[in-house]
Amino acid sequence: MIMPPERSFRPLIHFTPPQNWSNDPNGLFYDQGQWHLYYQHYPEAPVWGPMHWGHAVSRDLLHWQPLPIALYPDELGYVFSGSAILDPENRSGFASAAISPTAADQVPLVAMYTSHHAVTHLEQQSLAYSLDGGRHFEKYYDNPVIENPGLHDFRDPKVFWYQPDRCFVMVLAASDRAYFYRSADLKHWDKSGEFGPGFNQVSAIWECTDLFQLTAVDGQEKWVLVVSMARSETSPVARAQYFVGEFDGRTFSCNQVETQPLWLDFGYDNYAGVTFNHYQPPVFMGWAVNPEYANQVPTGDYAGMMTLARRLGLLKTAQGYRLSQQPIGLEALRACAFAASPDQCLLGESFGLQIKGRQGMVILSNRHGQHLSLTITPEWIEVDRSRAGANAFSSEFASPRLRVARFQRLPECQSDLELIFDVSLLEVFADQGLAAGTMVMYPDSPFDRLRLSGELSGNLYQLR
Repeated sequence: MIMPPERSFRPLIHFTPPQNWSNDPNGLFYDQGQWHLYYQHYPEAPVWGPMHWGHAVSRDLLHWQPLPIALYPDELGYVFSGSAILDPENRSGFASAAISPTAADQVPLVAMYTSHHAVTHLEQQSLAYSLDGGRHFEKYYDNPVIENPGLHDFRDPKVFWYQPDRCFVMVLAASDRAYFYRSADLKHWDKSGEFGPGFNQVSAIWECTDLFQLTAVDGQEKWVLVVSMARSETSPVARAQYFVGEFDGRTFSCNQVETQPLWLDFGYDNYAGVTFNHYQPPVFMGWAVNPEYANQVPTGDYAGMMTLARRLGLLKTAQGYRLSQQPIGLEALRACAFAASPDQCLLGESFGLQIKGRQGMVILSNRHGQHLSLTITPEWIEVDRSRAGANAFSSEFASPRLRVARFQRLPECQSDLELIFDVSLLEVFADQGLAAGTMVMYPDSPFDRLRLSGELSGNLYQLR
C-alpha cells in the first residue's frame, strides 16, 4: 500500500501525471496551437509496471490538460518509448483506410513505438495511427514493422521528415549505438547507417536517441544527436550526452573532437528527453527524475515529472559548438518580478529568481533547518542538495556521487543566471543557455527563506 506523503511535492508548472507512474516523454508534437505530450505510464500504481502511453495537451507548455490513455499493451508486449509524426501527404495510406468519411479527411498522426515483450523481453518497432488528432489510435495490423536484429536493447524510435530526400528518417537506440533507418511510407524501413563506439563515447547502453538540425549563432548548420545513457562503469550516473556533427540523410557523423563528454544537463534529473516534432527551432522536454531512484521517490500517489520545455540553440565557443537551452513560457511571469532583499521571505514554494553578479551564494532554507545551496564563481556553478530534504527513501539518492552537481563555465560565454524552483524541482539556466541543471529534492516543509550573499542580487517572481 502506498502511504501518502506528509506534504505534497507536486509542482505547479511542471507536468506530473494525475496519478500513478510516469517516465519518458513520448510522441511529442505541435499542431494547431497545441502541444501534445505522450509519456510512459503505468496506470495501476506509482511504480514502474506494464507500460502504456499517457497523454496530455497544453497551449502554453506550463499548464497541462490530462487526456485518456492513448496506447495500451498488446500481445507483442508493453508499449515502450517512441515518437509521433503527422503525415500530411498520407504517405502511410492510413487516411484512405478510414471507415468514416470524416476521418478520411483527417491528417494521419503516426506513432512509432517499441513493443517490449513481457516474458522474452524481445524489443521490436511497431506503429499505430490516429485520425482524430491523437486522441484515439488504431494499431497497425502488420506490426512489428522493424524486427529485432538480435539485440537485447533495441528501442525508442524517433522519426522525423527529411525534406532534402523527401523521406522519413528514424534514429533508434541499439545497444551501445544509434541505428538509422529510412522509409517512404512509415511502414517499410531500410537501415541506412549507424553511429556509436569510438568517438566521444561513454561506454553504456544507449536509450531515447534524438536527432535534429540547428543553425548556430554564427550561421553554420549542424546536426545534434542526443543520447540518454544508462549508468555504467564509465558513467557513474544515468544521464544524457550529445554529439555535434553532420547528417547526410543516411547516417550521422561527429567531426568535433572532445576531451570530455558533452552532457546535456549538469544536474542529475534530466533523462530520456526528446524534441517536439513539427516545431522550429527545436523544443526539448525531459523526464525530471533519475531512473536510479525514480521508483522510490516519496511523492505518494504519483511518480515522475517533466522538465520545463526548453528552446534549443547552438553557440560557437573556443572549445567548439555547444548546445544552449532556454526555458519557454515564462515571459509574462518575469514581467512581474521585484527586487529581492539579501534576506528575503518567500511567500510561495514555486518561484523564479533572476540573479546578477559574478560570485556569491544563493541559499533556500526552511523551518526544519534544511537548505539548498547554489554557489556561483567565475569558474563554476555548483548546486548542493545534500541537506535540502529527505533522502532516506533511496540509498542511490543519498549517495555522495549524487549530492552535488557542478558546471565548468566558459570565460567568453558567462552571463546572468536564472533559477526556477517549483516545490520539489530546481532548474538552473546560465551563460547564454550553455549551463542547464536539473535537480529534484524533497524538503520536509517548503523553503520559506532566500538568502543572497557575495556580489549577488536578484529579481524574484512567482510561478502560477
